Amino acid sequence: MSPALKCLALTLLCGVLLTTAARADGEKAAAPLFDSGSSAFLSGDLARATASWQALVDEGVASPELETNLGVALSRQGKRGLAVLHFERALHLEAGDDDARADLVELRRGNVDRLEGEEDGGGEALFRLLAPLPGTGLSIALLATWTLGWLFCALRSLAPRLAARVPLGTATAAAVCFVLAGLTGLGAAGAAVHHKLALRRAVVVAAAVPAREGPQQMAVSHFEVHEGTLVRIEDAEAGYRRIKLQNGLTGWVPTESVEPVVPPAWGGLALR
Repeated sequence: MSPALKCLALTLLCGVLLTTAARADGEKAAAPLFDSGSSAFLSGDLARATASWQALVDEGVASPELETNLGVALSRQGKRGLAVLHFERALHLEAGDDDARADLVELRRGNVDRLEGEEDGGGEALFRLLAPLPGTGLSIALLATWTLGWLFCALRSLAPRLAARVPLGTATAAAVCFVLAGLTGLGAAGAAVHHKLALRRAVVVAAAVPAREGPQQMAVSHFEVHEGTLVRIEDAEAGYRRIKLQNGLTGWVPTESVEPVVPPAWGGLALR
């Protein structure tokens, strides 16, 4: 393996190890409350299970397993909107969570609003396509390959004797690094687009709410949205949020009637 690839691999390994260690510490501290919720769920006490798992969510614990379990418990209590919200959060944390995806598909079959995908223009498809991209890892790889590329260029100019020891030659090594930097840069850009789209996604959690033409109670309403419907938050004003459905319809609804998929605790938008 060339020195460039060794340095890149070492950088990525360090990032993965640090992330894994931090996640392990968080999971260890949350384990007792999570287990308490699991025991309550298995005994049929859905209310206590929900309370235990919700307490972890309120503490800022971000876990796809926790979100999926909470979604199942809420679904069995008939709280469709909140169940969809937590399944969406599980998929945001781990796009390949098959259990959360299957539960979400099954739950959405009973949605009142049949609007997902109509005139969507590929927005939801693009979001799902970009979801697996590891933004942090790609950003680290971009920085590492770009830096190594310039280091090889500098080595070729400033230390030709040392450069001669590079197996592939500094020019080739630098070119490989810059090509890799370009590829990882495209991936990082895709991950950034996905993150931007994710921040605007929300789920209707109210049973039914009129979508009005303006952020006022007396504004005209031409349609209603119902719990479990996936929407995009376009704006916020005076206790209302302007939402856009996947068929292009827009309207203003009370802030408490919709919940963002990415909460502020995870770095989401702190909308009014």
